[in-house]
Amino acid sequence: MNQSIFILISLLIRVSATQAQPTVGLNTVNRSVESTVAEKAPYTSKATEAPFYIKAYGFYSLLTPGTEINYSGSQSQISSPTTYKPINTHLGAGPRAGIGVGVIVSDFINVGIDADVLIGTALKVDNNVFVGSGSTYSFYAISTNTTLRVLSIIPNITFKALSRPAYYIYNRLGLVGGLVLDYKTTSNVLETPTKGAVTTSVGNTTYTKNSLALGYQAALGIQFRLSQSIRGFAEVVAYNQSFKPREVQNTTTSTKSGVATLQNSTTEFKDQGDYNKSNPYEQPSYNVAINSVGIGAGLVVRF
Repeated sequence: MNQSIFILISLLIRVSATQAQPTVGLNTVNRSVESTVAEKAPYTSKATEAPFYIKAYGFYSLLTPGTEINYSGSQSQISSPTTYKPINTHLGAGPRAGIGVGVIVSDFINVGIDADVLIGTALKVDNNVFVGSGSTYSFYAISTNTTLRVLSIIPNITFKALSRPAYYIYNRLGLVGGLVLDYKTTSNVLETPTKGAVTTSVGNTTYTKNSLALGYQAALGIQFRLSQSIRGFAEVVAYNQSFKPREVQNTTTSTKSGVATLQNSTTEFKDQGDYNKSNPYEQPSYNVAINSVGIGAGLVVRF
């Protein structure tokens, strides 16, 4: 009897041990998985990064495709041919400066709006020519200086082509609407005749009314992390813009033998008009292109 009880107790112990073993193993595995997940969990996820940003940037034009080419002329004496050569500076050349705001919509798309000012580089043209024939002629030294400033508003969308933790490569497309702040040409003329007094003239051509400078912008760039909230970027940018002058005011002051003469005139540019009309004069409308391709760089602050 005692032997039978001993055998029965031994069998119960073995069964209990066998049933308890999977439970212990499962608890061990669960604790191991929880430990691993806890160790691999990131400190900060992308979802908690600041979705808004502001930026400031500068741009400098290297090329001005499709813009008007101006020429300088030179003549050494009245019997010599007049040589000419193109001017390297065109409208749209020179620096821009701007700011922008935007929001990060997803891991691949940002949308924003920028505002920049075309500061530009003055367009200078010199012409030194003789006018007349025989012994009666005059030498003209003519220097003109054209300046243009445009404020542009650019709603845009950015597509991230390649994204890494430390940087990403992107391309950006935007529509450009520009307001012409200043567009004028100043001319200085020195007339030296073979006989008689020298005449000096100063002319100001100011485009007082202009259409909006409309177009588009395209950019390819790289943005890189500088700190948790600050990024830097560099990009190649193309601007395509044009506008139509609507009205121009001309003022010329001429001085000869100490006597000054002032002349004023107004010209309107229209799609249809009358060449013979005066005060104001009428001329056909035309486009002024201010295209540019160059490099830009700036800083982005996320908040």
